[in-house]
Amino acid sequence: MRKKLCLIFLAIQSLAFSQIGIANTAPDATLDVKALKADGSTSEGIMIPRLTGDQIKNAGNQYAAAQTGAMVYVTSVPSSTDTKTADITAPGCYYFNGSVWKSMGKSVNTTVISYSTTVDPNILGYIPSKTATAASAPQTVSAGGHTYTKVASISYSSNGHSYTAYSGSTAISWFDAYNAAKNMGGYLATFASDAEWQYVEQNLLNNSVFNTQKAWIGFVKFSWYAGAALTPDPEEKWISGEQPVHDYSAGGTNAVKKSGWFANGEPNNAGSGEGFVHTYEKNAAGTKTYNGYTSYHLWNDFPANNGYVNAFIIEFQQ
Repeated sequence: MRKKLCLIFLAIQSLAFSQIGIANTAPDATLDVKALKADGSTSEGIMIPRLTGDQIKNAGNQYAAAQTGAMVYVTSVPSSTDTKTADITAPGCYYFNGSVWKSMGKSVNTTVISYSTTVDPNILGYIPSKTATAASAPQTVSAGGHTYTKVASISYSSNGHSYTAYSGSTAISWFDAYNAAKNMGGYLATFASDAEWQYVEQNLLNNSVFNTQKAWIGFVKFSWYAGAALTPDPEEKWISGEQPVHDYSAGGTNAVKKSGWFANGEPNNAGSGEGFVHTYEKNAAGTKTYNGYTSYHLWNDFPANNGYVNAFIIEFQQ
């Protein structure tokens, strides 16, 4: 018996300090699995844990930074989602990135490109984080000597991005909001498609905070400071460098108009130094209906430090 126990101990000790091969005696990695047969007579592969979306959601507290990289096969989407399971939109293989569950592969239509989701760091002024998320953003941030509190966070499966918003009792300048977003690895939110704006308005700006508060977004005036022939000058555009969706369905001159959600007559660059865009409080500037959707938080341009905007919306690339 003693001899057998020694042999078992030596075998375990050997495995602990070597590579492991399954169905092969010369593994090329920490774990190297070879097919038992390749003639089609057996089912081959590795079975990872299979769970329903509801089971994963119910185990949410069990997944934290230590479980980053965990993989499961989701057999069905959750009946309702939370922050960690918001991106589970179809059965398939998912991995936990330390904050949320992410698909390990999804079908993408490469025939029709509706809008760009690629940030141009030359226009934004920096390279945003590829790992920061709205869920991992801090609960409070300090900007311009004042504290702002996180309102909520959401994820948008169509572009894989997440969004959060902060508000406070004191006004914040556009530039302080820009720097706060930069320090968190995100950027002031940009809405290159109507669908993206609608999702954020319905799922983030539906918080009662935005019934009474304006919020900065990443749309701003650029100027060439050059001769009159260099037009348009000034020009307002997304700080990410993304291009708005063009609507060609109407035909004629209407085909080249870019849809937006500005209040009537805005942006007008009126006053001194306007050109920094914010969302209005709910219904404060009326409503606008386009393609069957009615928006209640219309946009307007203000000077960067006007003293009336107390909130800001941040977008993350994850």
